[in-house]
Amino acid sequence: MRERIKKVQGKLKEENLDAFLVTTTSNVRYLSGYSGSNGIIVITPQASVFLTDFRYKDQSKKQVKGSKIILGSRDLLDDLSNIKEIKGKRIKLGFEETNLSYNNYLRLKSILPDALLVPTQNVVESILIQKDKREIEKIKKATVITDQVFSQILGLIQPGITEIDVAAEIEYMIKKLGAEEVAFGTIVASGKRSALPHGRASQKKIKPNEPVTLDYGAVVDGYVSDMTRTFVVGKASKKFKRVYQTVLNSQKKAIRAAKPKMKCSQLDKVARDVIKRAGLGKYFGHGLGHGIGLLVHDFPTVNSKSQQVLLPGMVITIEPGIYIPNWGGVRIEDDVLITRTGCQVLTRSPKHLIEI
Repeated sequence: MRERIKKVQGKLKEENLDAFLVTTTSNVRYLSGYSGSNGIIVITPQASVFLTDFRYKDQSKKQVKGSKIILGSRDLLDDLSNIKEIKGKRIKLGFEETNLSYNNYLRLKSILPDALLVPTQNVVESILIQKDKREIEKIKKATVITDQVFSQILGLIQPGITEIDVAAEIEYMIKKLGAEEVAFGTIVASGKRSALPHGRASQKKIKPNEPVTLDYGAVVDGYVSDMTRTFVVGKASKKFKRVYQTVLNSQKKAIRAAKPKMKCSQLDKVARDVIKRAGLGKYFGHGLGHGIGLLVHDFPTVNSKSQQVLLPGMVITIEPGIYIPNWGGVRIEDDVLITRTGCQVLTRSPKHLIEI
């Protein structure tokens, strides 16, 4: 954690700041190791101070590394005035503008009247965007669970089972296989509902010869996996086979192209062009993917507008999809590690068209 804090301290000079307030829960965990729900960090060029309340006394003592721990009230902003590193000083204090509400901004001005509050963007995110070896190992462990679940769940899916029952089985398996929790609300969308990119599981019963899209993930020591597979319960139609093969070709081409120094928008274009050439471009309405880490939607953003550049250590999803209203859809998603020379696919579940 000290190395990560040192990197943030280096950012202070770049941003012309005297101190930096971290309030985003995932960023607090990244910089301290703390997995609780109430904690903030103040970083100065010489120190890092972690604040929490009495409920997390033992947990913070066990988890927090690299920062001095101070126990305060439940409302931690009130205790900032007691931190000697910033108390009563005319300093430039950076804060995470996408996380601090306007109400809390006004409170912060009142609590630290001598400080100049400076909004910042992506100070921590610009560091955590490249994962280290330990982070990558945690993501890999999460993908192993994801793959194990897929191999098991196929045997339970048959006509008549409801989407919500499938989701419940997936989430049970994820935890039984060692994950601390599911990464997000499990998506199970069958039949025409598979045209919903984020079709949460419903009470709908799966019918014969319908497509089913599963999108789910596991969390291991805070780090997530995120995988999507689409298959057919029965026999696939010729149209479905054509759509499926188009999505698969798009994804495979993007995986082959992914490499360091490539703009995310360029990678999106590689996949999107395959679907456009098949005459189905208007049915691919979302970006190609996103980063994963402590968040399921992390940096970088991989879409047609993103100017972010791929770097070794980034872990992204590559997930093209085609969604045809009142018919159905297909999405195939893998977690992909950007390496020094290209990329490595971490999720290993089969991607050929499965008919069960």
